[in-house]
Amino acid sequence: MARTSALTCEACGFDFAATYGERGQGFIEVHHRKPVHTLAEAGATHLEDLAIVCANCHRMIHSARPWLNVDQVKLLLAANRR
Repeated sequence: MARTSALTCEACGFDFAATYGERGQGFIEVHHRKPVHTLAEAGATHLEDLAIVCANCHRMIHSARPWLNVDQVKLLLAANRR
């Protein structure tokens, strides 16, 4: 994940602030790259375990099992843009 001041979806690049203005400022969803149910009960989540994604990409990740990862969503988007 690139460290920038913009909160853009790591899969599709959607930027809530650019689309919704002030109301979208600071808004994004967080996806656990490691499913929560696989973590130890007292285990800590680290930043590298998280991805920032828009609501649509987050839903596509979890739409069916096996769950997709962010890179797979990127590939899906690219394939369907052709």
